[in-house]
Amino acid sequence: MKTLSELLCPDVPLQTGCNATKSAGDHVMIGRNLGPVFQIVHIHGDLAWVRPLANGQEGLVPLDRLRLVDIPLPN
Repeated sequence: MKTLSELLCPDVPLQTGCNATKSAGDHVMIGRNLGPVFQIVHIHGDLAWVRPLANGQEGLVPLDRLRLVDIPLPN
């Protein structure tokens, strides 16, 4: 089944090309753009449950749409 993003934007590549192994606790961004940073809470199959570091909505995201990011951690 296609997602709403795939239906509305069929010509936009949603996959990031980030083939690094992702695990719970990793910091990621969704897609190729610069947006909010999320933390992976849990992974099941090809989906990740992500929670924003600042504010916003938690959600389920396919792993191939996530890319790892390095962020400075507060002291």
